[in-house]
Amino acid sequence: MKHFLNILKYSLVLSLVVTMASCGGGDDDDGAGDVDATIAIAEALTKGQASFSDVTPPDGASTLEWSTMTLTFTGGVDGGKYTTTNSPNTDVWPANGDWAFKEGTDGKVIVRDGTTDVAVAVGTTQLETTFTVVQPSTGGRIKQIGGEWDFTFAFPQ
Repeated sequence: MKHFLNILKYSLVLSLVVTMASCGGGDDDDGAGDVDATIAIAEALTKGQASFSDVTPPDGASTLEWSTMTLTFTGGVDGGKYTTTNSPNTDVWPANGDWAFKEGTDGKVIVRDGTTDVAVAVGTTQLETTFTVVQPSTGGRIKQIGGEWDFTFAFPQ
């Protein structure tokens, strides 16, 4: 009986060690890949002034002349500021404001001025943005601008 109790004790200890070793040991991902991707996007986003290249306005939106608009982001992985020049409608692209990366999006979405989610795709030569504008509810005649806007900007070579 004494021999059986020793085997039982050793079996319990061994099973406990195996259980402890298998818990949490297989996933060492600390999110560093996500941080590295966000840093790379921040560096690409803030590399200089981007010039207007193309726009797809929402259905029914007023045609506006965007061809002379430029967009510049400054800051880094913790966000920063943006400025535009020659934006024909500041409800779509304000003259300036703040931006920050949206949590949990791996740097693929920024939040403009704390209210507008902007999906971004940044390459070596261009920046693509997609966001939704809420139609302003002011009195009188206003231009239709509400809906999803897709912009492409080119970085200088």
